[in-house]
Amino acid sequence: MGDIERGLVRVEAFVAAGLASTYFILYSVLSVVRHITYHSFGPDLGIFDQVFWNTTRGRFFESTMSLVQAQPHSYLGDHFSPVYLLLVPFYALIPRPETLLVIQTLFLALGVWPLYLLARLKLEPGLQRLVWVLAYFLFLPVAFINLFDFHELALAVLPLGFAIYFLEKGRPGWFLLSLLSTFLIKEELPLVGIGFGVYILLAKRDWKLGLGVLAASLAAFLAIVRVIIPAFGGGSYEYFARRLNYRYAELGTTPQAIMATAFAHPGRIAHLLLQVQKLKFLVGIFGPVLGLTANSGFAAILVLPTLAVLLLSNYAPQYAFTSHYSAPLIALVVGTSILGFARLRPSWRGPAAAAVLASSLAFSFWFGDLPFSRHFDRRMFEAEPRYAAFVGNLARIPPDASVGAENNLTPHLSQRRYIYNLEFEGPSDAEYLALDDASLGGNAAALQQQIVAFEAQGYRTIATGDGLALMERP
Repeated sequence: MGDIERGLVRVEAFVAAGLASTYFILYSVLSVVRHITYHSFGPDLGIFDQVFWNTTRGRFFESTMSLVQAQPHSYLGDHFSPVYLLLVPFYALIPRPETLLVIQTLFLALGVWPLYLLARLKLEPGLQRLVWVLAYFLFLPVAFINLFDFHELALAVLPLGFAIYFLEKGRPGWFLLSLLSTFLIKEELPLVGIGFGVYILLAKRDWKLGLGVLAASLAAFLAIVRVIIPAFGGGSYEYFARRLNYRYAELGTTPQAIMATAFAHPGRIAHLLLQVQKLKFLVGIFGPVLGLTANSGFAAILVLPTLAVLLLSNYAPQYAFTSHYSAPLIALVVGTSILGFARLRPSWRGPAAAAVLASSLAFSFWFGDLPFSRHFDRRMFEAEPRYAAFVGNLARIPPDASVGAENNLTPHLSQRRYIYNLEFEGPSDAEYLALDDASLGGNAAALQQQIVAFEAQGYRTIATGDGLALMERP
């Protein structure tokens, strides 16, 4: 071991922490700047800010934008995310959309830590471990998720990483706590638990733990989608069934029907999987880490439930590494890749580590969303003077007034009980309307037509700006 390698071993953990801190600071700034320059959206930053803001005021998880329902209703009738209760106290300290963005960035920055611990558990000290820290931050979905509003699935990266680490370390209690905590983040995450259960049965031969995880995961998933979400949504399973039908129309409208179709009609599965965009998604997910998940033995099973949820869907954002839907794969793919790397012959690991780093850098440059990436859009962080000139007019809206706003204005007006996204809920019964021709492709004529249409509904224009308008219903 050379002097450089020995020095690297001594500061290894500090380098990992420094990379995580640098990422946290940089992407906290970028995500906040993206918002304050009016490049964030109602779905989902506006929705979540309203949910958190309402909750701090005693209206538990109330929303007027989720479910595309303009009347106040529980967000839990849309998605099962009670984990937000743990975040509410921190949001309450600075109740702003920016707080959610910083919290999300913190979770993504910390997501590297259990994977670094896994590398420490499985690999020799030094550069090989740090390559996986770099591979994590270069992994395509990380930056994309961070710079696209706030989403609950981003919170799953950290506990899923710990679930893999504690399972490999032989700490079943901490493993179960980590895995079960993900069940409180979003309704489909118990399906990931099924993968863990199968892996434990096949690789660890722990029948008690494996069968227990399998049974608990399946029971949790069915309870959430068949009982809990419908209970908060008015007692009906209809909404969830409609969403399944929209996204998995070729397979069925219930989890049972989807599973039955998968076994009875494998041709449909092949048709859904063998699509160019989905194959590109797989290359973007596994290419940076050289497909080492395939060398991880039975651990490769861990990625299958999430891949099934994403690839069997006909909803394009679910199989795009630019969307939040791929967040669980961050921990699962990087974690299983570390396990696959550890199974290589020792003489192969040095070249393989260099290849992983080179591949991760290449994919990040060509397809990623880091500042050096070819597709990094600096315009998303540039202020337009027209907003600064118009923001004083938005301040004229009373805090208790109901507002209908265009998509990119919604997150700036979401701290009220009644806020509607004009693109989805329409004006509903809003007392004020905030219009922006950015939602119309910058078409000034289309904005004027929109104003005329709303005037016909009884609204009057009280302020205009460069492509912006504020209307009031007397």
